Amino acid sequence: MRVLIAHQGCIPIYRKSFFSLLNRHHPNCYVVIHGPVPPGSDLLLASPPYDFPNLQVRSVFIRVLGKLFIWQSIVWKAFKGDFDAAVLGDEVKYLSNLVVAVILKLRGRPVLLWGFGYHQYDQAQIGFAARLSALVAERFKGLFYRLATGYLTYTEHGAKRLRSNKDAPRSVSVLWNTVDIKHQTELKSAVKDESLETICSDLGVRLDSVKLVYFGRLITTKRVDLLVQYARKRNSMTPNVDIIIFGTGAEESELQRSSQDLPNVVFHRHDDMKLSRALRVSAAVVIPGFLGLAVTHAFAHGIPMLTRASDWHSPEIDYLKDGTNGLILPAAPDLFFQALDDFVGNPELQQRLAKGAIETSALIDMDHMVRTFDSLVVKCLEGAI
Repeated sequence: MRVLIAHQGCIPIYRKSFFSLLNRHHPNCYVVIHGPVPPGSDLLLASPPYDFPNLQVRSVFIRVLGKLFIWQSIVWKAFKGDFDAAVLGDEVKYLSNLVVAVILKLRGRPVLLWGFGYHQYDQAQIGFAARLSALVAERFKGLFYRLATGYLTYTEHGAKRLRSNKDAPRSVSVLWNTVDIKHQTELKSAVKDESLETICSDLGVRLDSVKLVYFGRLITTKRVDLLVQYARKRNSMTPNVDIIIFGTGAEESELQRSSQDLPNVVFHRHDDMKLSRALRVSAAVVIPGFLGLAVTHAFAHGIPMLTRASDWHSPEIDYLKDGTNGLILPAAPDLFFQALDDFVGNPELQQRLAKGAIETSALIDMDHMVRTFDSLVVKCLEGAI
């Protein structure tokens, strides 16, 4: 059976291993469509070649009242009957996904959705426009849910919220979204014998400092600016604190400009080996804003995750157990900085949280994610739902 996967409109770097495993171990042919990175998302694309069936498509980006909508060239292929089923992302902006869902539904073929399990509100907007946008998005998703045969949520929290929706599909499975833990463990092993002096010199940080690392997109909702502010606060204090920032994005230039006089802030572009070295010498990964899959990446390296309390985190926040494998710190900047000070000055806490991160990583398994994904697709194809 040929199953279309149209999830994020492209193939992010953290999805490549999942799609490889999915097609390597299961008989269905999962065809992953991909186009350019959607504007404003700043996703890092996985580099070809891909060892799984894939289809490069054309993407048209349309802006209406400041909102981005995307049309991808997959509708005609669905209409011709190229696919026996589809797994679609449920983001409102992918208009072509909704049309594909209608076509497959009319053909009596299963449609599965893959996502949060609820509408994630735009935290950058407030007021009437935001409420109107949320209302339209919720109506859109209600229609999407009614067309779906099944739904693959990232976490149990998302599944619980979805099941409370009257329009939810009858069958909901929890994937427990993760990066490729095995690959990250291999990277961790690859740098474990390198000297700390060499690593610190390569990264441009001090050997005797407490190091905090950020990696991911440099966008407003990640609040990396708070790490720069914290570095300025700590610049003349002991113990020494160095901030290591990996990533690219719309905020990159401003972040570099605001920290150009700070010797305790360094920037690097994404590189698997260099990031693994940074994780080896760091006390924690700190994501001051929107937290997603970085949490499982950190745990794979035995590094605790620190973030701020917020309603806007991705479902992967469920992996973070406050006080066990990381910390959920106060949202107010002054209290956040104070809590970071407490962490930096407490080696025993750092070691205890690192131990918890290692224990959590042993429970996270991409193979489970693959099996769950394929199992629900097979049930839908067999008409068992």
